[in-house]
Amino acid sequence: MRTSPLPKIALSAIVALLLLPASRAQNAAQSETAPAAPLWKINCPGVPNVPMTADAEQSMPLQIVATLKCGEEVSVLDNSEGYTVRIRNADGQTGYVAAMYLKKIPALKRAPRPKSATLANGVSRWQEGAPGCDQFMNDGRLVESLTINGVTVQVSLHDTGWKLRANVAIANESSASVGIDPSKFILDEIGTHGKPLFYQDPEALAKNVTHQVLWTETTAGPANVPSQSSSASVINATNVDFRTSAVPSVSAPNYLIQHQSAEDDAVRKQGKQTLVNTAQQIRALALKPGAIEAGAKVAGAVWFERGKNPQQLILRIPIENQLLEFPLFFHQQR
Repeated sequence: MRTSPLPKIALSAIVALLLLPASRAQNAAQSETAPAAPLWKINCPGVPNVPMTADAEQSMPLQIVATLKCGEEVSVLDNSEGYTVRIRNADGQTGYVAAMYLKKIPALKRAPRPKSATLANGVSRWQEGAPGCDQFMNDGRLVESLTINGVTVQVSLHDTGWKLRANVAIANESSASVGIDPSKFILDEIGTHGKPLFYQDPEALAKNVTHQVLWTETTAGPANVPSQSSSASVINATNVDFRTSAVPSVSAPNYLIQHQSAEDDAVRKQGKQTLVNTAQQIRALALKPGAIEAGAKVAGAVWFERGKNPQQLILRIPIENQLLEFPLFFHQQR
């Protein structure tokens, strides 16, 4: 009796179907691990555009496939290091251009993304050495940096002798916009006689302005760093900065540097200007409420009421449904 070949055919089809996902997965893995092809652009030294020809010799009369614009990105298909290079433009056309008109685009170097800090019950607290927690010196001032879910917040706290001023930078490397409202920031003194230090409206400060709102007498350090001797401080007419022996970590970029430069410039000019100009600077330097789009960053100053003898404090900054906490400590030098 002759048997039908159909069962064998069906079995072969089943085996092929079973192997197909594995083959696709293997191809996907290979494509992910394969290095990306380098990018090139059209370079036009002394000419308005560059012809792409059908032949490698570019014999006369020219068999022009396309005219390429300066700066146009192309893909190199074959480069035997001869006079011409075979390329493909953004429209999918292929042809040859003289090698002198090609320039390799250097690959962009992305800074390593900081690790995310721990979030418990919607709260993340800065801790020295913990994932997502960094500290560094910015113009002699200690900055605490905390990253959670792609959003990095950096703070330094300053005692002006009249108000407490927090310099705050927020960089949004997440995939969605985040909203901030400085009036919702909370600064508390902690300890036996602890109390809330209320947010100060920069518009009200500008109307009741004093030069001292921008001066810095003392800068706060991290709450878990021991006090330093006065020999570790930098002292001048308007500034006494706290220095820490803790080793700064540098994995997080410094997002405060631009704001700090603007603030230092405002302080340098204070002796040469009226209080009206100082009021304008307060408005300009203040951190503004609003949405921070994905990939954007903002920085500014936030003022708080000053306690009689501020020492141990905690600054709480709400970002969407998360609360970021920064414990800080003032070493009293007066």
